[in-house]
Order: sequence, then C-alpha cells, then structure tokens
Amino acid sequence: MTNISTKLIKDGNSMAVRLPKTLLAMSGLYGFVRLEAKEGQIIIKQDKNHPRDGWEEQIKKVLAEEANPKDDDFADMDVAMADGLNDLPWDGLSYEKWKKQNAKK
Repeated sequence: MTNISTKLIKDGNSMAVRLPKTLLAMSGLYGFVRLEAKEGQIIIKQDKNHPRDGWEEQIKKVLAEEANPKDDDFADMDVAMADGLNDLPWDGLSYEKWKKQNAKK
C-alpha cells in the first residue's frame, strides 16, 4: 500500500484532488468510479456501471407515452356530471360532444 499526500484545490464551484498517474496505475482504476464518503475519508471504487445505463430504455418509454397519451383528463366526468351544477349556464362543449370530437380513430 502506498500513501501519497496531496492538496485539495478549487475547481470552479467544486474542490478537486489530483491523482498521480502512478497511483492510478497501482489502483487499477479507470473509466467510471463510485465515490463513498465516510467520516474523515472519501473512498474511490471502480464502478462497472455507466451512470447513464438504462437511459435509452427510459427515454423510449417516455417517448412512447407521449406518442400515446392516456386520456384520463375526464376519467371522473361521470362523478362530476352528478354534482348538481347542470342547471348553471354553460356555453362550452357538452361532455358528449367533447367525447365525439376527441374519439380515437
């Protein structure tokens, strides 16, 4: 085990530490790493998972949902229709006309 002392330096709004090439070679770390904070120490471990793993599937799912939105805006319209407000003046579309206009074809 090799111990090397170094200094934390300011890097924009963060703090950074320079890791000597020799130390990295000895550790075998490369690519993505995982940081673990404990009292008085930060542990750096190899992370075999890419931080964006699974994003492609999640993006496809969101795009599919946007392409086929659930039409639940009026899912509770039957309950609202029985609220006793039918006698009030209304100049908009009736629920039935709205349903006909927005029927999926």
